[in-house]
Amino acid sequence: MLALVPIATVLWRWHRPLWDLFNNQRLLSEWVAGFGLLGPLVSIALNAAQVLLAPIPGQFVNVVNGYLYGVWMGVLYSLSGLTLGTALAMGLSRRFGRPLVERLVGAHVLARWDRLLARRGPAFFFLVFLFPLLPDDIACFIIGLSSLPIPRMLLLATLGRLPGLVFACWLGAYATLLPWWAWAMLTGTVALLAWLYLRHQERISNALLALARHLEALITRSPG
Repeated sequence: MLALVPIATVLWRWHRPLWDLFNNQRLLSEWVAGFGLLGPLVSIALNAAQVLLAPIPGQFVNVVNGYLYGVWMGVLYSLSGLTLGTALAMGLSRRFGRPLVERLVGAHVLARWDRLLARRGPAFFFLVFLFPLLPDDIACFIIGLSSLPIPRMLLLATLGRLPGLVFACWLGAYATLLPWWAWAMLTGTVALLAWLYLRHQERISNALLALARHLEALITRSPG
Protein backbone atom coordinates (compact mmCIF):
# COMPACT_ATOMS: atom_id res chain seq x y z
CA MET A 1 0.00 0.00 0.00
CA LEU A 2 2.96 2.33 0.52
CA ALA A 3 3.56 2.27 -3.24
CA LEU A 4 0.21 4.03 -3.72
CA VAL A 5 1.39 7.16 -1.88
CA PRO A 6 3.77 8.55 -4.56
CA ILE A 7 1.26 7.69 -7.31
CA ALA A 8 -1.46 9.58 -5.47
CA THR A 9 0.90 12.55 -4.97
CA VAL A 10 1.76 12.76 -8.68
CA LEU A 11 -1.89 12.54 -9.71
CA TRP A 12 -2.89 15.19 -7.18
CA ARG A 13 -0.33 17.69 -8.46
CA TRP A 14 0.03 16.92 -12.19
CA HIS A 15 -3.34 15.66 -13.40
CA ARG A 16 -4.04 18.80 -15.47
CA PRO A 17 -0.84 18.72 -17.63
CA LEU A 18 -1.34 14.99 -18.22
CA TRP A 19 -4.94 15.62 -19.22
CA ASP A 20 -3.74 18.18 -21.81
CA LEU A 21 -1.39 15.58 -23.31
CA PHE A 22 -4.24 13.13 -23.82
CA ASN A 23 -6.31 15.80 -25.54
CA ASN A 24 -3.64 16.38 -28.22
CA GLN A 25 -4.04 13.20 -30.27
CA ARG A 26 -1.40 13.96 -32.90
CA LEU A 27 1.18 14.81 -30.25
CA LEU A 28 0.29 11.67 -28.31
CA SER A 29 0.79 9.40 -31.34
CA GLU A 30 4.12 10.99 -32.31
CA TRP A 31 5.28 10.93 -28.71
CA VAL A 32 4.70 7.19 -28.30
CA ALA A 33 6.30 6.35 -31.67
CA GLY A 34 9.35 8.44 -30.77
CA PHE A 35 10.31 6.09 -27.93
CA GLY A 36 11.17 3.29 -30.34
CA LEU A 37 11.77 0.01 -28.50
CA LEU A 38 10.53 1.58 -25.27
CA GLY A 39 7.25 2.53 -26.95
CA PRO A 40 5.30 -0.47 -25.60
CA LEU A 41 6.21 0.45 -22.01
CA VAL A 42 5.18 4.05 -22.66
CA SER A 43 1.93 2.81 -24.21
CA ILE A 44 1.18 0.65 -21.16
CA ALA A 45 1.86 3.62 -18.88
CA LEU A 46 -0.41 5.88 -20.96
CA ASN A 47 -3.27 3.41 -20.85
CA ALA A 48 -2.87 3.11 -17.10
CA ALA A 49 -2.79 6.90 -16.77
CA GLN A 50 -5.93 7.45 -18.86
CA VAL A 51 -7.92 5.33 -16.41
CA LEU A 52 -6.64 7.37 -13.49
CA LEU A 53 -7.29 10.67 -15.25
CA ALA A 54 -11.02 10.02 -15.74
CA PRO A 55 -13.06 11.08 -17.59
CA ILE A 56 -10.52 11.02 -20.47
CA PRO A 57 -11.61 8.78 -23.37
CA GLY A 58 -8.90 6.18 -23.82
CA GLN A 59 -9.90 4.49 -27.08
CA PHE A 60 -7.53 6.71 -29.06
CA VAL A 61 -4.58 5.22 -27.19
CA ASN A 62 -5.81 1.77 -28.24
CA VAL A 63 -6.11 2.89 -31.88
CA VAL A 64 -2.52 4.17 -31.69
CA ASN A 65 -1.39 0.82 -30.26
CA GLY A 66 -3.05 -1.03 -33.12
CA TYR A 67 -1.46 1.32 -35.65
CA LEU A 68 2.04 1.03 -34.18
CA TYR A 69 2.13 -2.62 -33.08
CA GLY A 70 -0.60 -4.51 -34.95
CA VAL A 71 -3.83 -5.98 -33.65
CA TRP A 72 -2.71 -8.61 -31.16
CA MET A 73 0.37 -6.92 -29.74
CA GLY A 74 -1.65 -3.72 -29.57
CA VAL A 75 -4.33 -5.57 -27.63
CA LEU A 76 -1.69 -7.00 -25.29
CA TYR A 77 -0.16 -3.59 -24.53
CA SER A 78 -3.54 -1.88 -24.20
CA LEU A 79 -4.93 -4.61 -21.97
CA SER A 80 -1.84 -4.55 -19.76
CA GLY A 81 -2.11 -0.80 -19.29
CA LEU A 82 -5.87 -0.80 -18.72
CA THR A 83 -5.60 -3.60 -16.17
CA LEU A 84 -2.82 -1.79 -14.34
CA GLY A 85 -4.72 1.51 -14.37
CA THR A 86 -7.93 -0.15 -13.23
CA ALA A 87 -6.17 -1.86 -10.33
CA LEU A 88 -4.53 1.43 -9.33
CA ALA A 89 -7.83 3.37 -9.55
CA MET A 90 -9.60 0.84 -7.35
CA GLY A 91 -6.69 0.60 -4.92
CA LEU A 92 -6.11 4.35 -4.66
CA SER A 93 -9.76 5.15 -4.05
CA ARG A 94 -10.02 2.42 -1.42
CA ARG A 95 -6.84 3.61 0.30
CA PHE A 96 -7.34 7.40 0.15
CA GLY A 97 -11.12 7.70 -0.17
CA ARG A 98 -13.29 10.41 -1.67
CA PRO A 99 -10.93 13.43 -1.37
CA LEU A 100 -8.50 12.02 -3.95
CA VAL A 101 -11.30 10.78 -6.23
CA GLU A 102 -13.04 14.17 -6.14
CA ARG A 103 -9.72 15.80 -7.05
CA LEU A 104 -9.29 13.59 -10.12
CA VAL A 105 -12.91 13.29 -11.27
CA GLY A 106 -14.58 16.37 -9.84
CA ALA A 107 -16.95 16.48 -6.90
CA HIS A 108 -20.10 17.07 -8.98
CA VAL A 109 -19.26 14.33 -11.48
CA LEU A 110 -18.47 11.87 -8.71
CA ALA A 111 -21.65 12.73 -6.80
CA ARG A 112 -23.80 12.15 -9.90
CA TRP A 113 -22.30 8.81 -10.86
CA ASP A 114 -21.91 7.68 -7.29
CA ARG A 115 -25.66 8.12 -6.91
CA LEU A 116 -26.32 6.12 -10.10
CA LEU A 117 -23.73 3.36 -9.65
CA ALA A 118 -23.45 2.91 -5.89
CA ARG A 119 -24.83 -0.22 -4.27
CA ARG A 120 -24.86 -2.13 -7.56
CA GLY A 121 -23.53 -5.66 -7.89
CA PRO A 122 -20.72 -7.21 -9.96
CA ALA A 123 -23.00 -8.08 -12.91
CA PHE A 124 -24.09 -4.45 -13.25
CA PHE A 125 -20.51 -3.15 -13.27
CA PHE A 126 -19.51 -5.77 -15.85
CA LEU A 127 -22.17 -4.32 -18.15
CA VAL A 128 -20.90 -0.80 -17.48
CA PHE A 129 -17.46 -1.91 -18.68
CA LEU A 130 -18.98 -3.73 -21.66
CA PHE A 131 -21.33 -1.03 -22.95
CA PRO A 132 -19.88 1.95 -24.83
CA LEU A 133 -20.56 5.54 -23.71
CA LEU A 134 -20.75 4.69 -20.01
CA PRO A 135 -18.14 6.04 -17.53
CA ASP A 136 -16.14 2.85 -16.97
CA ASP A 137 -13.13 4.76 -15.62
CA ILE A 138 -15.27 6.52 -13.02
CA ALA A 139 -16.80 3.13 -12.19
CA CYS A 140 -13.33 1.93 -11.17
CA PHE A 141 -13.11 4.65 -8.51
CA ILE A 142 -16.65 3.97 -7.30
CA ILE A 143 -15.83 0.26 -6.97
CA GLY A 144 -12.84 1.24 -4.85
CA LEU A 145 -15.09 3.32 -2.61
CA SER A 146 -17.44 0.35 -2.18
CA SER A 147 -16.99 -2.96 -0.38
CA LEU A 148 -16.90 -5.02 -3.59
CA PRO A 149 -13.89 -7.40 -3.85
CA ILE A 150 -11.24 -5.73 -6.01
CA PRO A 151 -9.70 -8.91 -7.56
CA ARG A 152 -13.08 -10.10 -8.85
CA MET A 153 -14.06 -6.66 -10.11
CA LEU A 154 -10.68 -6.29 -11.82
CA LEU A 155 -11.33 -9.50 -13.76
CA LEU A 156 -14.83 -8.37 -14.76
CA ALA A 157 -13.50 -4.97 -15.86
CA THR A 158 -10.87 -6.63 -18.04
CA LEU A 159 -13.36 -8.98 -19.69
CA GLY A 160 -15.94 -6.25 -20.21
CA ARG A 161 -13.49 -3.87 -21.90
CA LEU A 162 -11.95 -6.51 -24.17
CA PRO A 163 -14.39 -6.34 -27.15
CA GLY A 164 -14.10 -2.56 -27.53
CA LEU A 165 -10.34 -2.75 -27.09
CA VAL A 166 -9.95 -5.38 -29.82
CA PHE A 167 -12.05 -3.29 -32.22
CA ALA A 168 -10.02 -0.13 -31.53
CA CYS A 169 -6.71 -1.95 -32.09
CA TRP A 170 -8.05 -3.56 -35.27
CA LEU A 171 -9.11 -0.14 -36.55
CA GLY A 172 -5.66 1.26 -35.86
CA ALA A 173 -3.86 -1.70 -37.44
CA TYR A 174 -5.81 -1.49 -40.70
CA ALA A 175 -6.18 2.28 -40.81
CA THR A 176 -3.88 2.67 -43.82
CA LEU A 177 -5.53 -0.20 -45.74
CA LEU A 178 -9.11 1.06 -45.61
CA PRO A 179 -10.32 2.70 -48.87
CA TRP A 180 -11.32 6.33 -48.83
CA TRP A 181 -15.02 5.53 -48.99
CA ALA A 182 -14.75 3.28 -45.92
CA TRP A 183 -13.01 6.07 -44.02
CA ALA A 184 -15.69 8.53 -45.19
CA MET A 185 -18.47 6.23 -43.93
CA LEU A 186 -16.64 5.56 -40.67
CA THR A 187 -15.92 9.24 -40.08
CA GLY A 188 -19.50 10.19 -40.85
CA THR A 189 -20.89 7.50 -38.56
CA VAL A 190 -18.59 8.48 -35.70
CA ALA A 191 -19.44 12.17 -36.18
CA LEU A 192 -23.18 11.41 -36.17
CA LEU A 193 -22.91 9.26 -33.05
CA ALA A 194 -20.79 11.91 -31.32
CA TRP A 195 -23.35 14.60 -32.19
CA LEU A 196 -26.23 12.46 -30.94
CA TYR A 197 -24.37 11.66 -27.73
CA LEU A 198 -23.43 15.26 -27.02
CA ARG A 199 -26.98 16.41 -27.73
CA HIS A 200 -28.67 13.64 -25.73
CA GLN A 201 -25.89 12.56 -23.38
CA GLU A 202 -27.96 12.27 -20.22
CA ARG A 203 -30.84 10.51 -21.97
CA ILE A 204 -28.51 7.98 -23.64
CA SER A 205 -26.59 7.34 -20.41
CA ASN A 206 -29.83 6.84 -18.48
CA ALA A 207 -31.15 4.43 -21.12
CA LEU A 208 -27.95 2.37 -21.05
CA LEU A 209 -27.96 2.32 -17.25
CA ALA A 210 -31.60 1.23 -17.23
CA LEU A 211 -30.72 -1.57 -19.66
CA ALA A 212 -27.80 -2.60 -17.45
CA ARG A 213 -30.06 -2.68 -14.38
CA HIS A 214 -32.62 -4.79 -16.26
CA LEU A 215 -29.98 -7.26 -17.45
CA GLU A 216 -28.46 -7.37 -13.96
CA ALA A 217 -31.85 -8.36 -12.56
CA LEU A 218 -32.19 -11.11 -15.15
CA ILE A 219 -28.68 -12.42 -14.45
CA THR A 220 -29.06 -12.43 -10.69
CA ARG A 221 -32.45 -14.17 -10.91
CA SER A 222 -31.12 -16.88 -13.18
CA PRO A 223 -30.46 -20.20 -11.40
CA GLY A 224 -26.74 -20.93 -11.05
